[in-house]
Amino acid sequence: MRRCPCCNARLREQNLCARCKADLTLLNSTEQAAQFWLITALQSCLSGQIARSIAAITLSLNLKKTHIAIVFREFLIQQQCQEILDLLAQQQLLSARQRLYQVRHLFAHSQQLQQIRDFSDYLLVQNQSQPL
Repeated sequence: MRRCPCCNARLREQNLCARCKADLTLLNSTEQAAQFWLITALQSCLSGQIARSIAAITLSLNLKKTHIAIVFREFLIQQQCQEILDLLAQQQLLSARQRLYQVRHLFAHSQQLQQIRDFSDYLLVQNQSQPL
């Protein structure tokens, strides 16, 4: 945080604003926790622990919405969408649906995931209506 949210004074990395004397300890702690969870999300993704990465980025964004955290969340959504589409292309419809359910639970408001869900529903109906 560069400016006091109360009086807009420049801050000097202190927990007390020099101008209005507002205690910024909690705000600074929240920013540090958001940064910790962002780093955890990045490290988890690099080590292949996608579920942990998704949970960590969600915590980070709940604490503070930073541009980098939002971009990383979108990257994770894109990555998961590609994996789901790959499963659909291989006609592994149930595996794709299971992965989609797990990811949609974590990213409930993603329009892209909603579109993939609709597409997988269509494929399931098509697959069930074909004669054996």
